[in-house]
Amino acid sequence: AILNKRKSYYEILEQTQKNDSDITDWLVWFLDTLNDSLEKTLVQINRTLFKSQFWHKYSNLALSEEQRKVLNRLLDGGENGFEHGISASQYQKVAKTSKATATRHLSDLLEKGCIVKLEGGGRNTRYQINTQL
Repeated sequence: AILNKRKSYYEILEQTQKNDSDITDWLVWFLDTLNDSLEKTLVQINRTLFKSQFWHKYSNLALSEEQRKVLNRLLDGGENGFEHGISASQYQKVAKTSKATATRHLSDLLEKGCIVKLEGGGRNTRYQINTQL
């Protein structure tokens, strides 16, 4: 977290060194940065725990490698995944399958309860991980 806030770190450090040895501003900055870091860590821990619980629940399902790959991307969310769900065309690109296979795989995952359909329909139909474990 300090690396991401490097500029403000040096600014607050310089400001603290110039002012009568009062480190209050630096302590506030440090505690805010520590808090941000802890919050991000908790998000990562919760995501990892959920992913583990998800795979434990669905461990007995017969899934293709493509389905596992896409489910992992959905579970990762954020920059590496699909935080707002996935469409059939996105599935097709990630899994390197035909449109028909992508649609079939998504229907299978939906039927098995791994994913849920988001509101909307037609070409814009999107799916996300079923968070009801």
